[in-house]
Amino acid sequence: MSSSGYAATTSRAPTRELRSAALEWAERLGVQFVPRADRSLAAICREQGVTGLLTVTRERVVFVIPDEGFEFFFHPNMARTRIRTLRDGRGDPMVAAMALQPGDQVLDCTLGRGSDAIVASWVVGESGRVVGLEVVPLVAELTIHGLRTYELAGAGLMEAMRRIEARQGDHEQVLPALPGACFDVVYFDPFFHEPVAESQAMASLRRVGEHRELRPAALREARRVARRCVVIKQRREGPFRDLPGVERVAGGAGRRVEYVVIGAVAPANEYQAPD
Repeated sequence: MSSSGYAATTSRAPTRELRSAALEWAERLGVQFVPRADRSLAAICREQGVTGLLTVTRERVVFVIPDEGFEFFFHPNMARTRIRTLRDGRGDPMVAAMALQPGDQVLDCTLGRGSDAIVASWVVGESGRVVGLEVVPLVAELTIHGLRTYELAGAGLMEAMRRIEARQGDHEQVLPALPGACFDVVYFDPFFHEPVAESQAMASLRRVGEHRELRPAALREARRVARRCVVIKQRREGPFRDLPGVERVAGGAGRRVEYVVIGAVAPANEYQAPD
């Protein structure tokens, strides 16, 4: 979502604190702040010639497209359920694909709302490190804010969220600037061309997220940066199975998604774009 396509505002009758927070959000995202007064969000969009509004309320910070009835806000999604499953000893396909252990360091190049990063952070613990990159500024700032402020009781989930180093950034620019073998795992979860049956939360992320293809140069850099492996999530039988350097495909029979595990340290010019 281009910053020219939205503005920032508040709920009706905002407190001084809410108005100040909305002004800070507008500055951080490089968009205009529009006082709410007693107008509807749809009316503000029409008056300002924008599609959506980043709206600061007492309950949450939410991006709204009034004409579509669309809302996007931070939520940890399935992270709590997945961590409960791990605590019960039943495992997690992503964690298994990464061979993740306490103390590991993970670079999540497609952070989104951070659900995968939260699970990884819980597994690697206080001695590990999870860094998350999100290229879309709106999504990045909402996720950064959510990871710092969202309250979630039990099982060390909130602590795992707070440990994540979430940043707005493009992995195509960040990866080449990193030293070799500085993370155990580099992770990608690009949008599928044809999504599996998905939750409303995932559908909303697709609406505002970055749909760029994973490029060969970025995958080469990821292998250089990874000590152990690069892991790519895809639909079952997806195109990344055919990339050079694939060591295994994890996920198990009957699952709708799988994880392609690629070995570290790629020779120059090895990768070709998938079909």
